[in-house]
Amino acid sequence: MRRTGMLGLICALVLAGLTGCSPATEGAVGVRLDADGRLVGVFDWCRGKGTDGITLYLSEDDGGVTDKVIQLEREPGRSARTAEEVVLLDPAASWQTKLAPPTLGDGQIYNLSAWNRDGGAVEDFPFRISELRGRTGSAMILTKRWEGGEHGGYVATFHTPEDFARYANTVCDG
Repeated sequence: MRRTGMLGLICALVLAGLTGCSPATEGAVGVRLDADGRLVGVFDWCRGKGTDGITLYLSEDDGGVTDKVIQLEREPGRSARTAEEVVLLDPAASWQTKLAPPTLGDGQIYNLSAWNRDGGAVEDFPFRISELRGRTGSAMILTKRWEGGEHGGYVATFHTPEDFARYANTVCDG
């Protein structure tokens, strides 16, 4: 009996330690293609938050990531914005490019991640650029959410900019 209680306590402590180490979800991320066919990260952070770093990883279907493909950090002294879009291979002057390839492959699986200095992050997801091709207008923003528990999968949704802002509100309020 005493062993079972001790085992339960150890399991609870391990679980608390694992969940305490993950960053807080403080915003929403989506991806789209601009009019020139370039990959754009779309970020909408909860009130008072903003993006300080962006990483595009090679990914697997289950959302697991492997190598960094693109790494961007906000220039020192530049303030983060609550909502912004960043062309990943050609970011604005307020970003420092730490790592970037010359091109991205349509069939490769990627995962876009972002974080802020407060330790917050967005919920990332696996995607292929080919999923974005052929969408009406370059303003269609792809998001994905994990559904179905342990044996589930990612469910894709395309949003207009207005729908994406409402989606981000559900992430912040949820």
